[in-house]
Amino acid sequence: MDFFDKTPAPRILPFRRADTGVPAVGTGESTAAVPDIAPVVLEAREGAPPMPEVRIFLATRPEQHRAERVFFYALQRVRNPDRRYAIYPMTALPASARSDGFGQARFAVPELAGAHGRALYNEVGQIYLGDPAELFDLPMDGHGYLATSPTDTTVMLIDCARMAACWSADARRRLSPEALQGLAASEPGRRGTLDPRWHARDLEYRPGQSRLLHYTSLPLQPWRPRPERYSYHIDPRAELFHSLELAADREGFEVHTLAHPSPGFLPACARLAEAPAVPASELCRHLPESAHLQWALVGAWSTTDAGGQPAARWSMEELRREDLPQQDVVAANGLERLPAEDLPWLLDRLFQLGRHWVLVKAAPGPKGSAIGSPEGWRALLRRIARRYPDRNWQLDCPDALGRARRYRADFAQRTAPPRVWVLQSRTTGDYAQLLDMADALGWPYETQRYGTRIDALAPPWPDLVLCAGRHSVALAQGIKRRAEGCTRLVMLGRPRIPLSRFDLVISTPQHCLPLHDNVLCLSAPFIAEHPLDSEELALWKQRFAHLPRPWIALLVGGSSGSYSLDAQSARDLGLEASAAVRARGGSLLVSTSPRTGSAATEALLAAIDVPSWGYRFGSGEDNPHRALLAQADAFIVTGDSVAMLTEACMTGRPVAMHRLSVRRHPMQRLVSALEGWLGVFPRRDPSRDQPRLERFYDWLVWRGWIAREPLHGQVHQLLGVAALPEGLERTPKLSPELFAVSRARALQAIRDLMAAERPIRP
Repeated sequence: MDFFDKTPAPRILPFRRADTGVPAVGTGESTAAVPDIAPVVLEAREGAPPMPEVRIFLATRPEQHRAERVFFYALQRVRNPDRRYAIYPMTALPASARSDGFGQARFAVPELAGAHGRALYNEVGQIYLGDPAELFDLPMDGHGYLATSPTDTTVMLIDCARMAACWSADARRRLSPEALQGLAASEPGRRGTLDPRWHARDLEYRPGQSRLLHYTSLPLQPWRPRPERYSYHIDPRAELFHSLELAADREGFEVHTLAHPSPGFLPACARLAEAPAVPASELCRHLPESAHLQWALVGAWSTTDAGGQPAARWSMEELRREDLPQQDVVAANGLERLPAEDLPWLLDRLFQLGRHWVLVKAAPGPKGSAIGSPEGWRALLRRIARRYPDRNWQLDCPDALGRARRYRADFAQRTAPPRVWVLQSRTTGDYAQLLDMADALGWPYETQRYGTRIDALAPPWPDLVLCAGRHSVALAQGIKRRAEGCTRLVMLGRPRIPLSRFDLVISTPQHCLPLHDNVLCLSAPFIAEHPLDSEELALWKQRFAHLPRPWIALLVGGSSGSYSLDAQSARDLGLEASAAVRARGGSLLVSTSPRTGSAATEALLAAIDVPSWGYRFGSGEDNPHRALLAQADAFIVTGDSVAMLTEACMTGRPVAMHRLSVRRHPMQRLVSALEGWLGVFPRRDPSRDQPRLERFYDWLVWRGWIAREPLHGQVHQLLGVAALPEGLERTPKLSPELFAVSRARALQAIRDLMAAERPIRP
């Protein structure tokens, strides 16, 4: 089914690791070319008719844990509940001198599968948008494998018996991935062509048509797995990944669960019982009323009390018992010794049992894993704690130098909501976004007028400041200084100072900001829906009733920054829009804006020669903007206005963009030419790696020493809008559901910021 189909999804059955009755695959020999791999199994519903098992071999790595979780979650949404699926995560394949990536993993699949039957090969970073069983069942017509091309085998359907001899262990030791691909393609008829809908790479993705999306461009991967190697930018398809991840968070989805832990869980618990134990006395320091709290200690503790208070003692295995009673405080030690894939459900269980506090004492886990650093532990705890807003938590974890560090999140102890100030922006559009954001957060807020000086403000200082535009930067920074750092600053847009001076920067693609832990890039501006009531809507509909349909709204911006709309450009727009409407037999509903000059307005309206209705901004008439958004069948929008384009695309109806002429300042042309010459322009080309110079340039942008020219084309690409007349024939690539996801990400980031843990002295 289509991912955005409105019909109810089939009942989702839980994944489980195979334990009995489902053999692992591989040779079973420690010196063999492939190891034994226990599959993750998605069982068919009880009573389903017998059908062949769908086998999927997934190349993955520990640092890809976020992408791996989304892969499984997307699979369960589109799979056939009457079918059994076995997914083999290939994380333990021996390293190859010929390849440091997934290049060799795919050629081990026939041997891993026992040289019989069919198998699918996938890589983490791919998302199934259609049921992989349909791919698994495709006719192979005697071919050994199906792939989109001889040189792209990152998605394959493999006849394992036929390909086992070609991709033998000996061949994999001797040959490079490229040579192995060439060896397979050298025999006529061995490769069959795979329908490209089953492997859409990056910009090949077509909403509603593509059955699998592959994020191949490493610097654009939304989950940012290698921050030490890449400076990341937003991807045109990022919201699809984020929508799945947010849904997985909301549903509490994990690949491994309390009922079905990983195969390594019980052996690791046995090893943990032999680990060095430590006293629990230090954990209760500074906890409020710790002497009156009921405690439970889980894991490697050397005492039976916590700060003099008797405590219940539970082993890690006992956490799976359903009859454990809740305690005020649950403290766990030694979690890093357990499989990283089991930690999400274990932490969730701790939060279930800890009525007020969850305390974790842990060391960093394997490098690259979800817990490979204190930051990884904090991110994981933060994600699990979202489901329990009434719980507090604390993490004790040494840093890279072995120094003790303690982080405490006690936002749940607050008895009042955060105090919020919204700083009025110089531009109406930015200010409207700030108000939409403040309203959506649901916390009481007050606004500070534009031009207010810091000396005119007095405590109590706010917990949170929302601001936008460079003219509000000084005031926001002044408030934080007066509040002695206790105020959290959220900047909308692009500040002209180092981004590190803000707790959170929420930007949009035209600013080309590199992504960091405190930088969130949305696909489009944060604009909430403001529908008209039914009575107003009926009145506007009556005004347009005499005009033939389809009604095509023409939303006009004007001269702004590098964009120019003079009388001649406006006349050309009127003629082009008229031609597009005439071809469809409809009419134009025209609305100008504050930036549309009077000469441009008159030239535009005079050039229109089809049935139309026009609004001149500032004429005193009622502004039809919201009515047009509600009732127009399609839209034509000038490309200078990101906000108007976003509002039109949010309707889910066709949107065509009219590009205005660009008149750039000589310095802007010089900087742009220099960026092109140096090769530091944010690229969308997945075939090239990211040079160090580009990463350094992004660092300069991060430091606030360089401000890139706003590039509206980046937003146009992310929205997926086309020029006339093509744009009137198709809907934007970013659906209304994904706009909602974008706004939800911004709100979640702000809530996480306010509930964030803070370092304290151990």
